[in-house]
Formats: sequence, C-alpha cells, structure tokens
Amino acid sequence: MTSKSKKVVLYNPIPVPERKPAGIPLSLLYASRLLVEENYDIKIIAKNLYEDIVKEVLTSCRDAICFGVTSMTGYQIIDGLRVSRLVKKEYPHLPIVWGGWHPSLEPLQTTSEPCIDIVVKGQGERTFAELVYALEKGLSLRSIPGLAYKEGSKIINNPDRPLEEMNNFPPIPFHLVNIERCLYASAEFGLRTANYITSQGCPYSCGFCCEQTVNKRRWVGLEAKRVVDDFERLAQEYGVDGISINDSNFFANKRRVKEICKEMLDRGLKIGWGNANGGTRQLLGDEELWELLERSGCYSILTGAESGHQPALDLIHKDILVEDTVKFAEQCSKYRIKATFSFLTGLPWPRCHFGEIKKMTDREIRISLQLVDKLLALDRRHRILFFNYTPYPGTPLYQKSLNLGFEAPTNLEGWGRIDLHNPHTPWVTSKQQRLVGFLSNYIFLFLDVDSCDWLSLRISNLYFRRVFILIFKFFAALVRFRWRYKFFSLPFDYWIFLLFKKINRWI
Repeated sequence: MTSKSKKVVLYNPIPVPERKPAGIPLSLLYASRLLVEENYDIKIIAKNLYEDIVKEVLTSCRDAICFGVTSMTGYQIIDGLRVSRLVKKEYPHLPIVWGGWHPSLEPLQTTSEPCIDIVVKGQGERTFAELVYALEKGLSLRSIPGLAYKEGSKIINNPDRPLEEMNNFPPIPFHLVNIERCLYASAEFGLRTANYITSQGCPYSCGFCCEQTVNKRRWVGLEAKRVVDDFERLAQEYGVDGISINDSNFFANKRRVKEICKEMLDRGLKIGWGNANGGTRQLLGDEELWELLERSGCYSILTGAESGHQPALDLIHKDILVEDTVKFAEQCSKYRIKATFSFLTGLPWPRCHFGEIKKMTDREIRISLQLVDKLLALDRRHRILFFNYTPYPGTPLYQKSLNLGFEAPTNLEGWGRIDLHNPHTPWVTSKQQRLVGFLSNYIFLFLDVDSCDWLSLRISNLYFRRVFILIFKFFAALVRFRWRYKFFSLPFDYWIFLLFKKINRWI
C-alpha cells in the first residue's frame, strides 16, 4: 500500500535507566539528511527533547511511513523494545525499523523480534533513505543493500552496503531537534558543549572491537572545510563554545586533522574541543600535529591504553607496546593536552582453565594499575577509564569467549542486559568484577581533577552546588588515601557514594 504521508518518526532510546541522555542524537540526524533534502517530515524523539516520550511517539506515528529506532548493545535495547512494542500494538501495520551498532552486529536476531520488521545494517544514510522511498511507494526491498527484513514468515538478509564517503551526503540537519536541549556544560570544552562526529569507521583490528565487523576496517571522513563549517555553524547559530568529538578514530588521517586545526586557526574560531579518539603510535613523533592541536584549542585526546600487561595487548592485537602509552602521556603533558586512557580487563585467555584465568586477570589488573600510577605521576589531569571486557558478536575474541562458557543471549532483549558494567563473562570472578566497578565508578572518578567541576555544573541551585563541592572534596580525600596505599578493601565510602548517586541522578 502506498502511503500518502511524508512523515518519518525516529526514536533515540535512553542508554541508562531513569536518566536523560546528554547530547545531540547524531545517528538519527545522519539517517535523516538525505530525506530532508527530499522534503520529508522528520520527527526525532528523545528523552532530552520531550518529557513524555511515549505520548509523543504514539501521537507522531499516527500517519507515519515508518518508525525508526537506533540502539547500541545494553539498556538502549530494553528501552527501544519497550517503545517499539507500544507502537506495534497501537499501529500493527506500521513498519518498525531498527539500526545502529547492535542491530548491525545481530541483524537476523534483531529482525526476528516480533515488534521489529526491518533492520538497517551499518552506515544508515543511503540505506535508510532508499528504504523510506520503497515503503512510501510500496516497492520491494530486495534490491536495497544493507537491509534485513521480514517477508512473510522468512527473514531476508540483503548484501551489506559498503561504507560510503561522508562528503557525498548533505550537511547535518541540526534544525530537526531543539539543540538548546542537547547542549551540556563541560569543564573541559565549554559551558555549551555539543557532541559531533567527523568520521566513520576504523582501519585497525583490535580483538574486542565491533568496528571491524560493522565497517570492515574501512574509514571515511569529512573534509576539513566541512568539519569546521559545522563547528562555525554550531558556534554562530546555537552559541556552542565546546565540541566533544565522538569518532571511532579521529586521527586515522593525520593530514586531515592538521587541515582541520589550520582551518580553525585561519578562521580565528575560538572554541574548545577534544575527546578525540586515536592510537598512541598514530600520534607519536609528529611535532607539527601536536603544535597545531595545542594552538587550535584541543583540550583532550582519548586513547585505548587497554592494559599495562604486554601479553594482554598482544592477545587483543593492539599493535602497541606498553612503553608507547607512557611516551604518549609524556607528549600530552608537553603540549598541555589532557589524555583519557581507556583500560579493559578480564580477557578470554585461550587454552586456560578458570583458575589460571583468575590469576592472569589479577595480574592484568595489578600491572595496569602500576601503569596508571606512572601516567598520573606525569600529569594529574590525565583521566582513567577502567572496564570489563565485554564479548560482542563477530569480533575476533568472541569465539574465544564462547569457548570459555560465555552464553550469548538467544534473543534481542537478552543483549539489553549486557554491557561494559555487566559483561556476563563466567571466567571473571564476582570479586574481580566488583573491583573493576569500584575503580571505574569511584576511584578514577574522584582522582580526575576535572570531575568536580563538570559534575557541579549540572546543579543549577548555587547553594546545593556549594554543598556538593564540599562533599566531593571529602570523598576525593578518601580516594587519594586509598589510591596512595592501594587500599581497596572495606569500601564503606563507596557504598555511601553509590547511595548518594542513586538519589542524585545528575552524577
């Protein structure tokens, strides 16, 4: 049946229970930009845009061509399914389309969910636009690459669509959402910070990462002029004074990064930016790049240190040495750029029994903490992220995880209960998982010199903000004592903090 409407409704599920998402729903804006050029009416719904999302979704879907959901592995699946089931109940014949990281990893399992009709795999701009055209005109979906969909009782899995150059697509249609509701205060970049993506994909082969599964180790990036055009547009039209870069690998093309920095300097664009992701070896030794990063206002760089234990780096095919991470930290300190180092532990060591893996995981954690000590001694501004290894379908370590007893969820909802904080890896003990949570959620939060500022900025009431700062400083003193002596037992202060965090959702 041909639809008379030109409306498309898109939903961004919440990633954490009972907490509004922060930032611009970029994946939905990206999926919309070809359709906007064809004058489609795009309705984007998210918790930070509307108070009653269910009412907004159900009202908007009344005359829509389709309802779309984006999702990563974890709680976004739970929330996305909740809303999709309500839509399917209200509008049983309305096509429900899912896209994003997790549906791209598990397209057949996602499509088999009763309330989901179609999955867009991988880069969604071209695929989703062609899908909407076909749904509007009642055409077959068989010729559209990048789709999995139901056809009667069968699930059809069309060939994947190769990653397309981002420069082929129109500008991001920021006007589709209330940008004011998407900005957030950051002590690092600016009081009106926006998230932004300059590239897609990653050429590297880290064993835990799903990038190589979804994008086949390809990388595409916007040309420098278009990136800075968007920065300037965000600054002039929306008052943005900070940009958080959310690329998988911002530094895959260093010449492009230099051009972005030079373009910002040539235009005199005064805007803080950072959180740009890149590998340590990518950046070592290029003094021109570092000087440009500093001069253009780059505040921070995110890099995957992953481990202080070289055998662990070799297992995950990281292609770096532990010494590279230390050299990178020194380089950051030299140019006054903050580094965020991401670590993971609890790897699926092959040909080992659980007892051996327990000892190796303890060793991983101990040696990684020794490396963290070195990094923080170089510069106290450096930030540490510490996670449990989480198995994702299609990644090189996934089969090793299955061999060790990881039970992959048999349905989509099961994946909604698995994330970096709840990996369900049976070879990691509950004590080890609690320690990682203690380090990640508490120790490294309070060791980060910027945490107090960016958390307190979320509190509008000045009196409560002052009280919060006093409480934060008290916990920070306890954490510094714990870290100095590596005393992680009897975590009574952590329990109090968790209770405080539960009550105050802005933490």
